[in-house]
Amino acid sequence: MRWNYLATGSVLLILASLTGAECLGTTISTDGTVHLFGSGEDGNGSFVSRVMTVGSSELSRIITGEDSGTLMSVHGTGPVLFSDYTTKDRVSPPPLACVFLVDRDSSERRSHMSASGILERGSYTMSRESEPDLLGESLINGSGFILLESGIEGNMTSGSEDFVSGNMTVHDTVRL
Repeated sequence: MRWNYLATGSVLLILASLTGAECLGTTISTDGTVHLFGSGEDGNGSFVSRVMTVGSSELSRIITGEDSGTLMSVHGTGPVLFSDYTTKDRVSPPPLACVFLVDRDSSERRSHMSASGILERGSYTMSRESEPDLLGESLINGSGFILLESGIEGNMTSGSEDFVSGNMTVHDTVRL
């Protein structure tokens, strides 16, 4: 078991209890199958994330309520499937399609970011925070394929969609 994940999670839980922040932490080390799902919504935005691993793997996830943030780290020697979606909108999407079916006022500023993919083996680490701005980082190292997407709409509109396959090392940083 990787004690550094457990120690990091324990320290963050202790700090959160001292400041009164809400925090959920999960650390898993297994040689079997794991399916981990998390979602949340508050006045600053919402997120949904899923990860599934088969084989020897280590997962660590922290969800904080104070800064509307989430952090996930996955290392696996077998297949790793992951998907996460974060938005400044107040939409909590258990099925991801629901986010795109919501009618929104065109004058509001919307921003979102997502990452999904399948790694044959490797690691996926992501952090997302939606207060005060939507910002996130994805670190991917392994073999497989991934899709990264980010965008903002409103007075200023821009977007990005990236597809990567093969052996890869990807570092994606977004601030919207």
